[in-house]
Amino acid sequence: MKKYNFSQFTVKSIMLALALTGFTKIYAQEEKHEFSMYAGGVFSSIYYDLEGGQVDHEHGIQLGLKYSYFLNDNWSIGLGGEYQTYNSNARFDFASGSYNAVDFENDPFEFRYNMTSYRENQKLHYVNIPITVQFETGDGITDFYIAIGAKAGFAIKGEYETTIENVSTSGYYPQYNAELFGPTFMGFGTFSGVRPGKQDLETKIAWSGTLESGVKQYVGDHNSCYIGLFLDYGFNSIADSKEENVVNYPADEMPVNLKYNSVINSSYTKDVRLIAYGIKLRYAFF
Repeated sequence: MKKYNFSQFTVKSIMLALALTGFTKIYAQEEKHEFSMYAGGVFSSIYYDLEGGQVDHEHGIQLGLKYSYFLNDNWSIGLGGEYQTYNSNARFDFASGSYNAVDFENDPFEFRYNMTSYRENQKLHYVNIPITVQFETGDGITDFYIAIGAKAGFAIKGEYETTIENVSTSGYYPQYNAELFGPTFMGFGTFSGVRPGKQDLETKIAWSGTLESGVKQYVGDHNSCYIGLFLDYGFNSIADSKEENVVNYPADEMPVNLKYNSVINSSYTKDVRLIAYGIKLRYAFF
């Protein structure tokens, strides 16, 4: 008699557990709306080719909120908003350039410069609006998922900071066949330990594709956790202008105070894109 009761109790317990598990999954599938928050990293950089120099890619972070609408057990459409940082460093051991300019007396000349040990740190802060389509297996408490979509990124802040060991400048006046290496108040000479400080960096809207894949784990009746790998790849160049010179000679100043622009907006670079990839953790409730 006792053995019968024990067996009956065991069977009922197993059936109850399966029923609760099935109820949790069925309940989750019946829900059409999912809200989530996530964090991603760690690689997030400004990628570009730097003529004659090197680019070091740094770390960045991604924080976001997302709303998903489920079409059925497997497919959903998502819309979100996220904050993303991008960091890179540009460096030259040596770089030089020249271009036509005019001095304070409106006389034309060729401005020439040489730089040694050039370093530039760049930081961008973007707000991205991602739109994604997600597929998940929907066959258990643990699902596999993949999401693909596109993002529009809007710069909210950008800055760069430059340090140069030495800058040597001169002015060649073809009408006199003479090259001036001074005086310094005209912007000609050798300048050591150049540190212009932090300056604003202007960039364009960034259009990117996004891909994410991993595992979705249901937790209770109304929650789930995602862990996956992601890649955001920029489609367009974000350089605001490609006509600026790294060392800029102002024609309307005396004494001359040379200006130092970012290499991102100069002819030294091409294909300036935003790229982020790494691990993404997401907590969802519905």
